[in-house]
Amino acid sequence: MRCLRHILDITWQDKVTNNNVLGRARITRMYKMLKQRRMRWLRHVVPMGDGRIPKDLLYGELMQEKRPTGKPQLRYKDVCKSDLKAMDVDLGMWKTLAADRSAWGRSVQRGLSKFEESLAKESEAKRQNESW
Repeated sequence: MRCLRHILDITWQDKVTNNNVLGRARITRMYKMLKQRRMRWLRHVVPMGDGRIPKDLLYGELMQEKRPTGKPQLRYKDVCKSDLKAMDVDLGMWKTLAADRSAWGRSVQRGLSKFEESLAKESEAKRQNESW
C-alpha cells in the first residue's frame, strides 16, 4: 500500500483509505490474487492421475511424524479448504465442479468478487468504529 500511495502521490496527510487507493490504482487486493492463484492450481491438479507429485503433495499425509503442540501450522490443503469456504463453494462437490472448466471459472469469479466485497465492507466498518 505504501508503494501504491507513493506512485499515486498520496500522502498520509490526505486521509485516503486503502479501499480508495486500490480503487484509484484499479488493483485488486493481494488476498484476492492469492485465492485466485490457489483455485487455479486446484483446478490444474484435479484431473491429474494418481502418483503425480503435485496431487500426492496436495492429498498426502505424514506417516509417523507428530505435529508440534500448540496451534498447528496450516497445510496447503487447509488453506485451500478455507478459501473454498470463504467463496461459498461446496466442499463435497468442488472436485466435480473443477472438472467442468467453465462452471469452475464462474463459481470462482463469483466467490472472489463476493469475498472482495466482504473485505471492503469489513474494513469500512472497522474504520467507522475506530473513528473518533
